[in-house]
Amino acid sequence: MHLTLRTLFFIFFTLININVNSYAGPMIKLCVNNSCKNPVNINITDACWNEVKNIFNSTISTDKDEQDNIVTAAALIESDIYHSMAKQTPEDDEANDLYVSNSDINHYRNMKKYLAVLLDNYLVYRHLMRKTLTQTNWLGFKSHSLLLQSLTDSKLYILKIETKKLGETAVITDYKNPQTPKNPLQIDNTPNDEDFE
Repeated sequence: MHLTLRTLFFIFFTLININVNSYAGPMIKLCVNNSCKNPVNINITDACWNEVKNIFNSTISTDKDEQDNIVTAAALIESDIYHSMAKQTPEDDEANDLYVSNSDINHYRNMKKYLAVLLDNYLVYRHLMRKTLTQTNWLGFKSHSLLLQSLTDSKLYILKIETKKLGETAVITDYKNPQTPKNPLQIDNTPNDEDFE
């Protein structure tokens, strides 16, 4: 009887520990410098992670439903980790200032990491992330976006980020081939390091 009671207590405390750890927020390796060789490791707070999981608890019946959840969850994660990073800086920086001062390409590198966390935790299952696209317009200005693909019908989508204010939701639209005569943008399809992070 004594052994059985000890075993029951062990099982009980093990289950409590597993339950607590299952709600812990995962870590993001946030890119904050141009090369992203030394990312800042920041955990998503438990409160934010629970909110993200609740977003995906609703019934998802279409790709559009999941896309809406992706952009909402990514905005929450991004806001959460930048506020956490701001608390860690000795200069008492504002989260929005840290976000705006980061480079455009880093915002896309980081977005890929937010999406990877959602994919790794089986919250996103109707889409996969393809790569970062770099587009150059006729004036030579470059812009970035992420290419997503639906697993239900192989349709391609573009995810664009608003980089002027922290917490703004990204926009996912249908992918249109930019190499048509009406839209003379050039896409750089050369693989780069961040495509394989």
